[in-house]
Amino acid sequence: MKSKPVLHQSALTLVAGMVLSLLVTSSLPAQVDQRQPGPNPAGAAPQAQQLPPALQNILEKWEKESGKINKLEGKHMKIWYDDVFCVEKWSEGYFYYEKPDKGRIDITGKKIPKNAKPGKVNPKNGKPYTLQPGENEIWICDGNRIFNIDEDEKAYEVYPIPLDRRGANIMEGPLPFLFGMPAKTAKERYFLQLIQNTPQQIVIAVKPRRKSDAANYQEAKVLLNPNTFLPGAVQLIHPGGNQSTVYRFDKVEVNKARGLITGWLDKDPFVPDLDGFQLQGKVVAQAGDGQAQKPAPRQQAGPIQQATFKVPNMLGHDYKTAQATLKKMGLNTKVYPGDPAKEPKLIYHVYQQVPVPGSDAKKGQTIHLKLYVDPSKAQN
Repeated sequence: MKSKPVLHQSALTLVAGMVLSLLVTSSLPAQVDQRQPGPNPAGAAPQAQQLPPALQNILEKWEKESGKINKLEGKHMKIWYDDVFCVEKWSEGYFYYEKPDKGRIDITGKKIPKNAKPGKVNPKNGKPYTLQPGENEIWICDGNRIFNIDEDEKAYEVYPIPLDRRGANIMEGPLPFLFGMPAKTAKERYFLQLIQNTPQQIVIAVKPRRKSDAANYQEAKVLLNPNTFLPGAVQLIHPGGNQSTVYRFDKVEVNKARGLITGWLDKDPFVPDLDGFQLQGKVVAQAGDGQAQKPAPRQQAGPIQQATFKVPNMLGHDYKTAQATLKKMGLNTKVYPGDPAKEPKLIYHVYQQVPVPGSDAKKGQTIHLKLYVDPSKAQN
């Protein structure tokens, strides 16, 4: 399995927050003025950039609207450009995001249609770039680990997420501006420039101040929908400037509610199906954030589980979150329809659990969950 040291860090934030809707990179204006200062020297105290009122207002609205997003899913198109060898690779797939730090992006090489035209031409000779399908892979972040799954080689790798990068702290990843990070933080961490501001779209150029960010990308451009403040696309100029990646997003659904029956049949997108895949490298024990990494036997097919533990409290959680949490601990679940919900926000949430929270449990044990149901669909 090929190593991608820079991509590992970028993928964490891409899959856990990048996933949003609508940029056409060929219409993006020229790059940000290269005369702007580069990343701050190590140890230099960042100073907030003084922004034009229009950009300051956009950042504040973006921060506010992003705070309303709990779940996000849709389709994406990925285009990778190599300006040295004049190659353009197309991929497509689906993405999922769940606040604060769960994400998944499925990347499948797109079959190049006949008569397809690349987006770039060689400026030296005018010849179009060579079109190729991209690689097939899946990136999943479950909040504690990142899974990189290579479908072609039937192999996967697991990378633990440091404790200080989990939960809301995923903002410390390399692409946090996709979350609509606080305006003050954005000004301290990046050089920002408003390139376009129309009723149809907003384009913001982002250049990193930190050396750690600059190691992942030289520059980014983000296109926002002025009505929803969802990023419709992201263009990343890689370090060195000879490669770039564009993600375009389509059919994005925000805070999608799933039906009870359909949800039971659906698989949790943040729990990888690794049946038949070979683990490469190391894996981290599932339970206990403080556990150290342990070498994984070649035949190991999934995360290491603890033999005994306490049943967690799932009361008040939505059923998919409860099922996913228990499944990660090696527990089975059985869900039952219960009383009609008195409030819409309680529909399909757990209100009764057997065994009760805190009971001793063993791997493979079944936890029974009773849910509030939709009053309009409850049987009389």
